Parts: sequence; C-alpha cells; structure tokens
Amino acid sequence: MNKDEFNTEIHQFYNKILTDTTYTKMVIDVFGHVPSKNTEVIRAISSYISSLKGMNSRFDKNIKGEEDNFTASEKNGVNLFMGKALCATCHFMPLTNGTVPPFYSESEREVIGVPKTNKNKELDTDLGFYWKYNQLLHKGMFKTPTIRNIEETAPYMHNGVYNSLEEVMNFYNIRRRGWLRF
Repeated sequence: MNKDEFNTEIHQFYNKILTDTTYTKMVIDVFGHVPSKNTEVIRAISSYISSLKGMNSRFDKNIKGEEDNFTASEKNGVNLFMGKALCATCHFMPLTNGTVPPFYSESEREVIGVPKTNKNKELDTDLGFYWKYNQLLHKGMFKTPTIRNIEETAPYMHNGVYNSLEEVMNFYNIRRRGWLRF
C-alpha cells in the first residue's frame, strides 16, 4: 500500500491474481480449492516469505569471518559481484538489496532496459515508476530488489522474462558490452 511502491490495496491485486489462470491453478494446487477471499493469497505470500533463509547462510558466515570455506569459484564470484561486474553498486551489501546506505531509508531504482522476451529483441512496455512521476527519466525505472535467496525466486526481472540465473547473467553481460540494441 506504500504510495512510493505499488500504491495498491490487497483487494486490487487479489482480484487481478484471480483473473490469471496460472495463479488460480497454483492456489488451487496449494489450498485445494478456488480462492474465495484475499486471506488465502495473503497466506500464500506470507508462507513464501517465511520460507526464505535469513542472514545466516554460508555466504553470510564467510563474509562475517565465522567460516572460511568458500571455493575458489565462489571467491571469484564474490570478487566479481563486488568489483568488475558492478553488482554491488545497486545490490548493496550486506542485504544485497537496493536499500541505500548509510541510512537505509530510500530505495535504489534503475533504468536497465529489461526486454519484453528472453530473445532480447525489444524492450518491455512497462513504464515502471513513470506512472508516479510522469517524467521521462523515470520511464522503465524499477526498484532494485534483493538478490538474497535468488536461486529460489525465479522467474527473474520485474516482468519474469528470464527463467534462469544464466539468462540474467547473459543479459547483463551483453548490456555491459553494448551489444544489446533495441
């Protein structure tokens, strides 16, 4: 309901979810019946959120110096994330989300040019934060999400265009090289 985020009450998005047969089928698979009220959707979201791991992963323990068991490949990945790949310039440590340090009171937003499909041929038409500010610089701007538990949260990007982390990495690699042209 945050006016700076979705600016939507639960009832508005609940009704939208019920019109999507994919979501309706998933809710039926979980609850055994067609959803009759928004509490089932709230329960599903709450169950999902509570299933995510906290800040006690092997990654966290290594970063805090409690363990020293990163593989050479994992060390390379952390160094890429923090350095050359520039991931940490938007996904801030230690939460790996877009809440801007040092006060963590505002969220990072970026215009990255998310494609419409995983073929990377044309931009998605979602205007992002443009709806709120009505200024061209906000067109296609989206909040930087956390990437904690990312292996459990497919599909990826605001429009679910990528089904694998490899597709996401490929997108960023070709963007950085300037090969992606819409």
